[in-house]
Amino acid sequence: MKHKIATVIASPVIFDLEATAKKCCDIINEAADKGASLVVFPETFLPMYPWWIWMAVDNVKRLELYERLAGESVDVHGDVFKSICYQARRRNIHVVIGINEIGGDTLYNSQAFIDNRGDLIGLRRKLVPTGEERTLWGRGDGSDLLVLDTEIGRLGGLICYENSMALSRYALYSQGLQIHVANWPGSNFKSQPRDRTRTIDTVCRFIAFEGQTFVVASSSCIGEEEVRFYHQLCPELKDTFAVGGGIAAVYNPFGEPVGTPMTDQEGIVYADLDLGDIRKAKHMIDCVGHYARPDVARLVIDDGSKRPVTGFSNTRPQPVSFEFDD
Repeated sequence: MKHKIATVIASPVIFDLEATAKKCCDIINEAADKGASLVVFPETFLPMYPWWIWMAVDNVKRLELYERLAGESVDVHGDVFKSICYQARRRNIHVVIGINEIGGDTLYNSQAFIDNRGDLIGLRRKLVPTGEERTLWGRGDGSDLLVLDTEIGRLGGLICYENSMALSRYALYSQGLQIHVANWPGSNFKSQPRDRTRTIDTVCRFIAFEGQTFVVASSSCIGEEEVRFYHQLCPELKDTFAVGGGIAAVYNPFGEPVGTPMTDQEGIVYADLDLGDIRKAKHMIDCVGHYARPDVARLVIDDGSKRPVTGFSNTRPQPVSFEFDD
C-alpha cells in the first residue's frame, strides 16, 4: 500500500489561535493539492510552543504569559478546531497536529489525530512534560499510548522527548504501528549544549530502525515576530535566540530519510511511502515478533485512564465527530 504524505516545518502566529489555525488550513490545502493523504504539524503548533519557560522570566510574568496562552489554546469541541477538521474533510486528507489542549482548567501538550472525514479519532497527551514544561502542562496516562487504524495505515505517535521513552515506543510497536508521528519544537535557541535539529534527526532515525516503522518528524521553526517578542521579553538573550531552527523529515523502516529533509526554514516535505517496506525490514528484525524474547523480558501496560475522582459519568474527551454543512 502506497501513500504520499506531507510533513511541515513552520512558525506559528504567536498567541493567535485563529490566525495560526488559518495558516494550518492553508497548508492543508497546499498538501492536498500535491496529492498528500496525510499532513503532520509540529508540537503545540496551536497556538505556539512556550519558549519562555526556559528563560529567566519571573513568576509574575510567567503567570501573565500562562493566562495569555490559555486564552488562545484549543477546545477540541470549539469552532476554531472544527475549522481544521472541516478542511481535512473537504480535502480528503488525514491531519496530525500538536495543540495546547484545554482540559477543564489544565493545559495539556497534546497530539490530535484527524481523519479524512473530519473526525477527531485520537487525542493523546504528553506523558511526561520535560523539565520546565511541568510548570505549564498536565500529564497524560496509559490510555495515551494509542495506535489508530486508518485508511493510510496504523498511525500513532509521541511528542518531543517522549520519543526517548523506550517502553512507550515498545508499547506502540506492539500494536502494529506503521506510521509513527514525532512532533517537536524547533529553534535556534542556544539554551543547552546540543543541536536540537541533530537530536531530532538522530532520534527519529533510530525509532524507524528499532520499530521497523516509518517515522514522520515535524517541528516548528522560529519566525521574526517570535524573535522580536522574546528579545523584548528577555533582552539578555542577545544572540542565543535567532530565526530558524527545526526540521521536517520522513524516515523509512531501515532508518534512512525518504526524500530530502528540510531545516531552518518554513516549508513542506513530501514523501511517498510503501507500507510493504515494513515487512522487508521485519524480515531481519521484528522487535515485537521473532526478535523479541518474552521468556527473558516482557512489558506490562496499564492502559487505563487515570482520574483524581472516579465514579461519575464524566470521562476524558472521546473522539469527536462534527456536523458539517457541505
